[in-house]
Amino acid sequence: MGELKDLRTQQEQLLGRAKELGNKLYLAGLGAVTKAEASSTEMLEKYSATGSKALGEKAEGKPKAVLVSRGALEAAKELIDAAPEKRKELYETFIAAGSKQRGEKADGTNEFVLAGLGAVLTARSEGEKFLNDLIATGEKRA
Repeated sequence: MGELKDLRTQQEQLLGRAKELGNKLYLAGLGAVTKAEASSTEMLEKYSATGSKALGEKAEGKPKAVLVSRGALEAAKELIDAAPEKRKELYETFIAAGSKQRGEKADGTNEFVLAGLGAVLTARSEGEKFLNDLIATGEKRA
């Protein structure tokens, strides 16, 4: 009889955990929608202004879609120009994170191994922060 009671308790705990995770996923989805709504309007206005600036006098009378697409193109150019510097910065961040994790053993560890370890640790940490932020935003909206 004790085994059945233990089994029932485990089943209830599992069900409670599943409900809790389901609720967190719902809140994260709600948070994602909220953030998307807020940032899409911001980006639209930013790209429209950038497109207007890029076209100068030619922007007058152009549809907003044209201005936005021109602004998005300008933003893409900026990202492409900054990519090598950003890539190097990210690689160095990963090496630092991997070195921190390895501690004293880092000196004898290959740089690529440290970068790989750092990438995994960073992805896990940033993913957790991102999910928690979405959940918090979803809680505010709910």
